Amino acid sequence: MQKFEGISFLWAIGLLVLIAIIYGTRAYIGYRNVARDAQADFEFKHAENMIDPRLTREGYIRAYTRFHNPRGLLYMAAGISAILLLTAPALLGIQILLNQLWILTNRSRIFEPGFLVWQFIIFFSLIGIWAAIAYVTARRFHKQAPISLRDEMLREIHD
Repeated sequence: MQKFEGISFLWAIGLLVLIAIIYGTRAYIGYRNVARDAQADFEFKHAENMIDPRLTREGYIRAYTRFHNPRGLLYMAAGISAILLLTAPALLGIQILLNQLWILTNRSRIFEPGFLVWQFIIFFSLIGIWAAIAYVTARRFHKQAPISLRDEMLREIHD
């Protein structure tokens, strides 16, 4: 069994949990504020005849919130949460794969469990998995990003 001494891995996990909670809370507050702003913006623009008559109140609010919501904060919280949830299974999978690789190499002393090469592979594999999760999260964030408020309003009109 591994011993975590000094700056423990559990401290890093705890810090990530705290960061995810902070981003999630900021996203929640931001989403609520944008929903409130959307209603006020609709009332003002409707009173000034600045809205396409084909666009309903609900449609305007959906378009406004889709465009102005703090998606970045939400995706950061989701990405960090995914990293937290997948770290333990990833470590288990890496250990199993490395153990099988060690057995396939006829139990080489160079590649023995617990030695430096073994620890380096685990360390860099875990960083690679975290980077892959961050990459997938960023790809999804940019793929679903709204282009402009006008495009979102046109989408609501045509849906």
